[in-house]
Formats: sequence, structure tokens, C-alpha cells
Amino acid sequence: MSGDSTRASKARPSRRSVLKAGATGAAALLTPPFVFAAESPARQPNIVFVFADQLRTHEVGCYGNDRLHTPNIDALAREGARFTNAISTYPLCSPFRAMLLTGMQPMANGMVTNDHRLRAGVPSFAEACKSAGYHTAYIGKWHIDGHGRSAYIPPDRRLGFQKWMVLECTHDYFKSNYHEGDSPQMRTWEGYDAIAQTRAAQQYLRERADQGPFALFVSWGPPHNPYVAPDAYMKRFQPKQMRLRENVAEHEISDAMLANSRSPLPKQQEAQRRRIRQQINDDNAIRRWYAGYYAATEAIDDCVGDLRRTLAELKMLDETVFVFTSDHGDMLGSHRFYEKTVPFEEAVSIPFVVRYPRKMPAGIVSDGLLGPIDMMPTVLSLAGIPCPKVDGMDLSHLAMGKPGPQRDALLMMTMTCALNSWTSNGTDPWRAVRTKTHTYAKFADGRPWLLFDNAADPHQVRNLVGRPETAPLQRQLDSHLNELCKEAKDPVDVTTITQQVLKENPGNALIRGYLEAYSGRG
Repeated sequence: MSGDSTRASKARPSRRSVLKAGATGAAALLTPPFVFAAESPARQPNIVFVFADQLRTHEVGCYGNDRLHTPNIDALAREGARFTNAISTYPLCSPFRAMLLTGMQPMANGMVTNDHRLRAGVPSFAEACKSAGYHTAYIGKWHIDGHGRSAYIPPDRRLGFQKWMVLECTHDYFKSNYHEGDSPQMRTWEGYDAIAQTRAAQQYLRERADQGPFALFVSWGPPHNPYVAPDAYMKRFQPKQMRLRENVAEHEISDAMLANSRSPLPKQQEAQRRRIRQQINDDNAIRRWYAGYYAATEAIDDCVGDLRRTLAELKMLDETVFVFTSDHGDMLGSHRFYEKTVPFEEAVSIPFVVRYPRKMPAGIVSDGLLGPIDMMPTVLSLAGIPCPKVDGMDLSHLAMGKPGPQRDALLMMTMTCALNSWTSNGTDPWRAVRTKTHTYAKFADGRPWLLFDNAADPHQVRNLVGRPETAPLQRQLDSHLNELCKEAKDPVDVTTITQQVLKENPGNALIRGYLEAYSGRG
């Protein structure tokens, strides 16, 4: 990735491997003169935290893409800070959102797979804001309730959010439903839901302009497949003109995964696998995905611009900690893989940009490692809000261009089988360690899988696992990974985790199907 302010040497294990004290991070790029807006102690800053679904860094202008236009996201980065090593450590909707909103690892918050349920008593981003006198609002996709994707979510399961215009999950973007407030009556967003949700968020901003500080979260569904947007956006991109990433041609890893998966596929998923594999092996189908993905990304960028303009009109832009990110990326056919839940950069590398000129100089680019559990303490710190005890780390100093402690590695994972990547790609559960320069992954049963030098091989086409010349590095990273799993209290045992999911949520049909297939595989 371009713009990294520092480069780490080869990863090495340490007693407390997640931290590296005294690192310079973003400060290496900070040169005078520093320009800050004047402090305004009379008012606490607002928080506007917006995120897309399945948007990878590779398709955002400020991260180096020149094939589509994202001027509004780029402006936030130009006027604030951009993290080049923001990583979705569990690249899947529900686990990411749970980590974001609680600051806790999956084994602590309970969200170890999609469509599951949070544990009671976890910390809450919104509750921390409420305790500091903030009004809280959430608009869009939730996906951490686990009681059905269209079910009404009562106030006691909203983690402290007050304004509420939410549906658990849908990707039917032109017929998108939601619940508002405390009414179980189903409503429908008008037109393309991301645009309608943005209009609702703009109205909320106007209503709260003179009402004290607020924390507004907006969660959009696009560009997650089915890769659609309004016609005005779709017409901008023609599939036959799409240039695919060079690693779309690489298929040996995917072929081996399908041939050697140790996680049996229930019969009811076999037809789905055949259908998806037919698409993923067709470059023209992938080009159609790209075109729709680009169109939806430009629509999301316009939504970011609309929120920004409304804040500016209300003279609140510089009084607001404005964050843009995504829950995970999308393989879009790279390595002939479908969707996410794999440790490749296309699935885990996410944009994270934050703007707050009261504390932050413009133009910071940090290569500090940042995961979803770090977002809550980092943003709360920028806003001056006390953070409860969480697993995440406050990295606000990196956003401000200051030296200080930072992570030297992140734990990445997929903990269960019952996911689209398992169905389509045959992907067994895995754990991985991601440093600034390397990715090392192994399956949950201990088999080494992937080792990439991301600095020398950004497209990850040279798998170094098992090579004699990289054996010392692989041993170091393996030890590092084991240490991170212990710190996260991760048992790395598929059956234990899967049985716990079914105990907590007996209605999870995919998990039940996996257990039945697994128990009968002999």
C-alpha cells in the first residue's frame, strides 16, 4: 500500500506482543507548520461515525485507486488522518460490528460468527457517549441481534442507542425495510436505501444542531453484493472496460482449498457451491461485479459528501469527529475466492479515515496497525469521552501525528465454518497474524496455510509457507500467533466454538448443518 509512514522489520515474538512502545507511526510524516482550528471548550465535539459494508481500501481514491472517484472520502483523509494498516480482524459483518461497538474480542463479546447474539454486560460505545451527556443515534444495518434478519429489536438490545432507524440485515437495497423508534411496525426506505438513510441522518443533524453533543452512527449496506446502485451510477461503468486485479488470475490456493478442505459441506449447500464456482471462474462475471461495486462505491461517497455538507451548513463540521470506515473488504474474484472471511488483503484491508481539526493536523498518514476493537477507544479519546475497560487500544495519538505505543501485530480469524466462504470456497476455519509487513495464517487444526511478504508482494501471489529460506520467519510468526490467541482467550477449537454457538442460539441452521455433516464424515 502506498503512503506508509514507517516500515517494520521482520516480526518477532515478545512477552506482550501486541504493543510496541515508542513507535513513531504517523508522526514521521508530520512536518511544520501545524494548522489546528481554535479550541472551543464550550461544546463537546459531536461524533459522526459512518461505515460501508464490504468496501476494501483498493477501491478508494485516497488509497491509490484511480479508476473511480471518491472525492468526499478523499477530502476527509486529506483534511484529517488516513490509516494504511486498518484491518478487519474477523472479516465478516456480525463479528466486526460487535468488536466496533463493544471494543472487545469475539470470545469476550460472544459474536463468534454471523447472525449470532452478543453476550450480556459487554461495554458499549453508545453507553459511553450517553454517560458523557451525548444523545445517540443509529441508522441503517445492525446485524448483531441474532433474532432474525427482519425481527424488531427492542430498546434493551440496542446497546444504548436512542434514535433508532434500523433493520438487522438486508441487501435488497431498493426494497429495504426498517423499524423506527419503539414501534414494531415495518417501514420501507424510499428508493436506494443508502441514499434514504443519509437523508434521515441529515435530518437528525438538523434536529440536533442546537441540542447538545451527539453520536450518530450510519451503517450502509452497499457496496456489498448484489453490487447494485441507482441507474445514474451504474451507467458510469461498463463491465467490459473493467480491469481486474492481477491476482484474479491466481487460482492454485483456491484449487487446493476446494480439493483439501477438512470441513464437510452439507448436501443442501452443494448446489450453491456449484453455482458460485461457475461465476467465480468466469472473468466476465467478475467484471460485472466490479462495475456494480464501483457504482455502489461512488454512491456511498456521495452520501459521505451529503453528510459533510450538512455539517458545514450547520457550522458543525469542525466541531465533529467524523469517521469513515468499512466492516471488511471483498475478494471480488482475487485468487478465485468469493466474498470475504479469508486472510487476504482484499478481504481484510479497510479504509479508516478520521477528521477532527480541533485536535488533528491535516494530512496525517499512519501505518499503525488498527483493528475494530481499537476504533471505540480511539474515537472516544479524540472526543474526550472516558472509555470503559475494553480489549482495544487507544491509538488517537497516531491520528494526531504523535509518537506513542502501537501494536506490532493483529490477530485475524474466521472461527466457524457456516459462512459463505466455507460454502463457496471450501475455507476451513483459520487464525492469522498480520504485521505491518507480513501475513501468516494457519488452519484451526494447526496446518500452516499462507505466508506473504506484503511489502515485497502486495498482490500476495507468492506463498512462502513451508519454504526452507523462510522457516525462521514462519516459526517466529507462528509463536506470535499462538501468543495472540492466548491473549484473546481464543480456544482455536472449531467444535467447542460451534457447539457454544448452537447452545446460545439453537436456531442457527447453518451451524447445525455443519455439526451434522462433521459428525457423520467418517
